[in-house]
Amino acid sequence: MLVAACADIHTPQYLEQFSVALRSIGRIDLLLLAGDLVLKNDFQQLPSLIEAIRRTYRGPIVACFGNEEYDQDKDKYREYRDIKWLEEEAELIQTGEGEIGIIGSRGSLDRPTFWQRKNLPEIWKVYKERVEKIDTLLATLRTKIKIVLTHYAPTYRTLEGEKESAWPEMACRKFEEIIARRQPDVWIHGHAHKGRVSQVEIGKTLVANVSFPARGHVVTIELPRKRGLEKFF
Repeated sequence: MLVAACADIHTPQYLEQFSVALRSIGRIDLLLLAGDLVLKNDFQQLPSLIEAIRRTYRGPIVACFGNEEYDQDKDKYREYRDIKWLEEEAELIQTGEGEIGIIGSRGSLDRPTFWQRKNLPEIWKVYKERVEKIDTLLATLRTKIKIVLTHYAPTYRTLEGEKESAWPEMACRKFEEIIARRQPDVWIHGHAHKGRVSQVEIGKTLVANVSFPARGHVVTIELPRKRGLEKFF
Protein backbone atom coordinates (compact mmCIF):
# COMPACT_ATOMS: atom_id res chain seq x y z
CA MET A 1 0.00 0.00 0.00
CA LEU A 2 1.09 3.56 -0.60
CA VAL A 3 0.98 6.07 2.27
CA ALA A 4 1.22 9.81 1.57
CA ALA A 5 2.35 12.17 4.33
CA CYS A 6 2.68 15.93 4.72
CA ALA A 7 2.88 18.61 7.42
CA ASP A 8 2.98 22.39 7.75
CA ILE A 9 0.56 23.18 4.94
CA HIS A 10 -0.47 26.25 6.93
CA THR A 11 -3.61 26.70 4.85
CA PRO A 12 -3.99 29.00 3.00
CA GLN A 13 -0.23 29.63 2.75
CA TYR A 14 0.85 26.45 0.94
CA LEU A 15 -2.56 25.10 -0.04
CA GLU A 16 -2.23 25.60 -3.79
CA GLN A 17 1.23 24.03 -3.93
CA PHE A 18 0.09 21.15 -1.73
CA SER A 19 -2.92 20.52 -3.99
CA VAL A 20 -0.71 20.34 -7.08
CA ALA A 21 1.74 18.03 -5.29
CA LEU A 22 -1.01 15.70 -4.11
CA ARG A 23 -2.53 15.45 -7.59
CA SER A 24 0.84 14.53 -9.04
CA ILE A 25 1.07 11.34 -6.95
CA GLY A 26 -1.89 9.45 -8.35
CA ARG A 27 -3.35 6.58 -6.36
CA ILE A 28 -2.66 6.47 -2.62
CA ASP A 29 -4.21 4.34 0.11
CA LEU A 30 -3.77 6.50 3.21
CA LEU A 31 -3.06 10.20 3.87
CA LEU A 32 -1.27 11.26 7.07
CA LEU A 33 -1.01 14.92 8.09
CA ALA A 34 1.54 15.77 10.81
CA GLY A 35 0.10 19.01 12.14
CA ASP A 36 0.00 22.72 11.31
CA LEU A 37 -2.68 22.14 8.71
CA VAL A 38 -3.81 25.77 9.06
CA LEU A 39 -2.10 29.09 9.69
CA LYS A 40 -2.29 30.49 13.23
CA ASN A 41 -5.30 28.45 14.37
CA ASP A 42 -7.59 29.57 11.53
CA PHE A 43 -9.73 26.42 11.69
CA GLN A 44 -12.21 27.99 9.27
CA GLN A 45 -9.65 27.20 6.57
CA LEU A 46 -10.10 23.45 7.07
CA PRO A 47 -12.99 23.13 4.54
CA SER A 48 -10.69 24.55 1.85
CA LEU A 49 -8.01 21.99 2.71
CA ILE A 50 -10.48 19.10 2.81
CA GLU A 51 -12.02 20.16 -0.51
CA ALA A 52 -8.57 20.25 -2.12
CA ILE A 53 -7.78 16.77 -0.80
CA ARG A 54 -11.12 15.28 -1.82
CA ARG A 55 -10.71 16.44 -5.40
CA THR A 56 -7.89 13.88 -5.60
CA TYR A 57 -8.27 11.38 -2.79
CA ARG A 58 -11.33 9.78 -1.14
CA GLY A 59 -9.72 7.52 1.47
CA PRO A 60 -8.97 7.95 5.19
CA ILE A 61 -7.20 11.07 6.45
CA VAL A 62 -5.44 10.81 9.81
CA ALA A 63 -3.84 13.84 11.49
CA CYS A 64 -2.20 15.02 14.69
CA PHE A 65 -2.38 18.54 16.06
CA GLY A 66 0.48 20.95 15.46
CA ASN A 67 1.47 24.00 17.46
CA GLU A 68 -0.73 26.18 15.22
CA GLU A 69 -3.85 24.17 16.07
CA TYR A 70 -4.53 25.70 19.48
CA ASP A 71 -5.70 23.58 22.40
CA GLN A 72 -8.76 25.68 23.20
CA ASP A 73 -10.24 24.99 19.76
CA LYS A 74 -9.59 21.27 19.36
CA ASP A 75 -13.32 20.56 19.42
CA LYS A 76 -13.75 22.91 16.46
CA TYR A 77 -11.22 20.91 14.47
CA ARG A 78 -12.92 17.64 15.34
CA GLU A 79 -16.19 18.93 13.89
CA TYR A 80 -14.72 18.28 10.44
CA ARG A 81 -15.36 14.55 10.18
CA ASP A 82 -13.26 13.95 7.07
CA ILE A 83 -10.17 14.13 9.28
CA LYS A 84 -9.50 11.70 12.13
CA TRP A 85 -7.52 13.66 14.74
CA LEU A 86 -5.32 11.61 17.08
CA GLU A 87 -4.17 12.94 20.45
CA GLU A 88 -2.07 10.43 22.39
CA GLU A 89 -4.20 7.64 20.96
CA ALA A 90 -4.08 4.93 18.32
CA GLU A 91 -6.24 4.30 15.27
CA LEU A 92 -6.50 1.00 13.43
CA ILE A 93 -6.83 1.12 9.64
CA GLN A 94 -7.84 -2.03 7.78
CA THR A 95 -5.98 -2.58 4.50
CA GLY A 96 -5.23 -5.36 2.07
CA GLU A 97 -2.00 -5.90 3.98
CA GLY A 98 -3.90 -6.30 7.27
CA GLU A 99 -4.39 -3.77 10.04
CA ILE A 100 -2.14 -0.74 10.29
CA GLY A 101 -1.79 0.87 13.71
CA ILE A 102 -1.29 4.65 13.74
CA ILE A 103 -0.35 6.46 16.95
CA GLY A 104 -0.86 10.22 16.82
CA SER A 105 0.31 13.04 19.09
CA ARG A 106 1.59 16.59 18.87
CA GLY A 107 4.73 15.14 20.39
CA SER A 108 7.09 16.38 23.07
CA LEU A 109 9.99 18.81 23.49
CA ASP A 110 13.20 18.56 25.46
CA ARG A 111 12.77 22.21 26.42
CA PRO A 112 9.40 24.00 26.20
CA THR A 113 9.45 27.25 24.29
CA PHE A 114 9.75 30.54 26.19
CA TRP A 115 6.04 31.22 25.68
CA GLN A 116 5.15 27.77 26.95
CA ARG A 117 7.37 28.10 30.02
CA LYS A 118 5.83 31.48 30.80
CA ASN A 119 2.16 30.63 30.18
CA LEU A 120 1.82 26.88 30.74
CA PRO A 121 3.17 25.94 34.19
CA GLU A 122 2.29 22.26 33.71
CA ILE A 123 3.99 21.92 30.34
CA TRP A 124 7.04 19.99 31.63
CA LYS A 125 4.69 17.40 33.11
CA VAL A 126 2.61 17.29 29.92
CA TYR A 127 5.66 16.57 27.77
CA LYS A 128 6.91 13.88 30.16
CA GLU A 129 3.50 12.18 30.15
CA ARG A 130 3.32 12.26 26.34
CA VAL A 131 6.59 10.38 26.07
CA GLU A 132 5.33 7.76 28.50
CA LYS A 133 1.96 7.50 26.75
CA ILE A 134 3.44 6.96 23.29
CA ASP A 135 5.79 4.32 24.71
CA THR A 136 2.82 2.52 26.25
CA LEU A 137 0.79 2.73 23.05
CA LEU A 138 3.65 1.23 21.05
CA ALA A 139 4.09 -1.53 23.62
CA THR A 140 0.44 -2.56 23.39
CA LEU A 141 -0.14 -2.09 19.64
CA ARG A 142 -0.42 -5.52 18.02
CA THR A 143 -0.80 -4.62 14.36
CA LYS A 144 1.50 -5.90 11.63
CA ILE A 145 2.51 -2.37 10.64
CA LYS A 146 3.01 0.45 13.17
CA ILE A 147 3.26 4.15 12.34
CA VAL A 148 3.80 7.06 14.73
CA LEU A 149 2.63 10.50 13.65
CA THR A 150 3.83 13.55 15.60
CA HIS A 151 4.26 17.21 14.81
CA TYR A 152 7.49 17.68 16.75
CA ALA A 153 10.52 15.61 15.79
CA PRO A 154 11.56 12.53 17.81
CA THR A 155 15.25 13.14 17.13
CA TYR A 156 17.64 16.02 16.41
CA ARG A 157 19.02 14.18 13.39
CA THR A 158 16.32 15.51 11.05
CA LEU A 159 16.70 19.10 12.34
CA GLU A 160 19.97 19.93 10.59
CA GLY A 161 19.37 23.20 8.76
CA GLU A 162 17.45 24.67 11.68
CA LYS A 163 19.22 26.86 14.25
CA GLU A 164 21.02 24.38 16.49
CA SER A 165 20.30 26.30 19.70
CA ALA A 166 16.57 25.86 18.98
CA TRP A 167 16.68 22.07 18.53
CA PRO A 168 15.59 21.31 22.14
CA GLU A 169 12.47 23.41 21.45
CA MET A 170 11.70 21.48 18.26
CA ALA A 171 12.20 17.85 19.24
CA CYS A 172 12.47 15.30 22.04
CA ARG A 173 15.45 12.95 22.00
CA LYS A 174 13.86 10.76 24.66
CA PHE A 175 11.92 9.23 21.79
CA GLU A 176 15.15 7.88 20.25
CA GLU A 177 15.43 5.27 23.01
CA ILE A 178 11.75 4.37 22.57
CA ILE A 179 12.20 4.02 18.81
CA ALA A 180 15.25 1.79 19.29
CA ARG A 181 13.34 -0.40 21.74
CA ARG A 182 9.87 -0.52 20.15
CA GLN A 183 10.89 -0.28 16.46
CA PRO A 184 7.77 1.05 14.75
CA ASP A 185 7.97 0.81 10.97
CA VAL A 186 7.77 4.56 10.37
CA TRP A 187 7.82 7.72 12.50
CA ILE A 188 6.52 10.76 10.62
CA HIS A 189 6.95 14.35 11.82
CA GLY A 190 6.83 17.94 10.61
CA HIS A 191 7.69 21.31 12.20
CA ALA A 192 11.25 21.47 10.79
CA HIS A 193 10.61 23.89 7.92
CA LYS A 194 14.31 24.29 7.19
CA GLY A 195 15.35 20.70 7.82
CA ARG A 196 17.91 19.50 5.27
CA VAL A 197 17.97 15.85 6.41
CA SER A 198 14.71 14.44 5.16
CA GLN A 199 14.98 10.93 6.61
CA VAL A 200 17.09 8.78 8.90
CA GLU A 201 16.93 5.25 10.23
CA ILE A 202 17.00 4.25 13.89
CA GLY A 203 17.29 0.49 13.79
CA LYS A 204 14.61 -0.61 11.33
CA THR A 205 12.49 2.49 11.93
CA LEU A 206 12.36 5.13 9.22
CA VAL A 207 12.07 8.64 10.69
CA ALA A 208 10.90 11.17 8.09
CA ASN A 209 10.45 14.93 8.18
CA VAL A 210 7.48 15.58 5.89
CA SER A 211 7.25 19.35 6.42
CA PHE A 212 6.02 20.82 3.14
CA PRO A 213 8.28 23.93 3.33
CA ALA A 214 11.30 21.62 3.76
CA ARG A 215 10.35 18.97 1.18
CA GLY A 216 8.38 20.92 -1.41
CA HIS A 217 6.25 17.87 -2.15
CA VAL A 218 4.03 15.26 -0.53
CA VAL A 219 6.10 12.33 0.72
CA THR A 220 5.05 8.77 -0.18
CA ILE A 221 6.09 5.58 1.56
CA GLU A 222 5.33 2.07 0.39
CA LEU A 223 4.32 -0.38 3.13
CA PRO A 224 5.36 -2.94 4.21
CA ARG A 225 8.71 -1.26 3.76
CA LYS A 226 12.02 -2.94 3.04
CA ARG A 227 15.07 -2.40 5.20
CA GLY A 228 17.15 0.56 4.06
CA LEU A 229 16.20 4.10 3.23
CA GLU A 230 13.10 4.50 1.15
CA LYS A 231 12.90 6.19 -2.19
CA PHE A 232 10.68 9.21 -1.65
CA PHE A 233 8.73 10.93 -4.39
